[in-house]
Amino acid sequence: MAIFLTNQEVRSLLPMTDCVDLMERVFQDEAAGKSKTLPRQHIPLPVGFHRTISGVAEGFGVYGMKTYGAVRKEGWKRTRYLVILFSLETGLIEAIMEARDIGQIRTGAVAGLATRILAREDAHTVGIIGTGWEARSQIEAMSAVRDITLVKAYSRSPENRQTFANEMHETLGLNVEPVERAEDAARNVDIFITITSADDPIVDGSWIAPGTHINAVGATTPGRRELDVESVRRTDIVVVEQLEQAQADAAELFTAVNEGALKWEDVVLLSDLVSGKTIERSPSTITQFNSLGVATEDLAAAAFVMERAKEQGIGVELPFA
Repeated sequence: MAIFLTNQEVRSLLPMTDCVDLMERVFQDEAAGKSKTLPRQHIPLPVGFHRTISGVAEGFGVYGMKTYGAVRKEGWKRTRYLVILFSLETGLIEAIMEARDIGQIRTGAVAGLATRILAREDAHTVGIIGTGWEARSQIEAMSAVRDITLVKAYSRSPENRQTFANEMHETLGLNVEPVERAEDAARNVDIFITITSADDPIVDGSWIAPGTHINAVGATTPGRRELDVESVRRTDIVVVEQLEQAQADAAELFTAVNEGALKWEDVVLLSDLVSGKTIERSPSTITQFNSLGVATEDLAAAAFVMERAKEQGIGVELPFA
């Protein structure tokens, strides 16, 4: 019997530490040819958008999709995220669940996985531009993979960055310092995160210190950039989840390619790193994970949640098999 799960139920069943390990399994399967993910499909709407990512997660026994969109009108915006899971064995729907929180947690977790592989072992300071809802899971994920002693947080609103600092201190016990300039968050940190809604670059590449690991997370559509071309030019190792999707949607990267600051053949796949590919680096190497999100991340997280829900009797049974 198929089940339905709410965001609240999903969050209770998907701890960050487990999700980071799930993301590693996702890309191990990718390297072994046991998963398939299709590039994001964009449907423009008269007053919004709708997007769908779909794939097969053979190692988790499921296939399916995450589908989400937003309709905007004067004074309000409505958004709904859903994951639909099908059984690879039977072809039947096994679960439908709200996916807002899955998206937040696995976005943090995959950045955590990249950080676990790419950041220096002694990395302990984080700078973040963006203090919105998804920024919270980024800091939680960094704390799961490194011993973080200081976070410098910037957003345009002093009130928002102070609220963020207070919350991260309360929930994670971290020393979080609100800073007044984006540059202050980027300079002299071991791990640097961008997770904003910016359309145009907000980071100057000269701010990035040697040895920094960058998680570029916020710009997920072809019309948006957070990093300027110099940030990409100065990066020694650029890592993506899927090359085809990066070529279509990662404006920071394809702009750098168009300006001669990057070659696609030099971009590294996360699945290669997870499966043991070695890369030459030194303490001064700048690394970057440019994250867009792929379907198998959501499917794996959803499959994990579904199994836990069924074990614990959580969720509402749906009236179809």
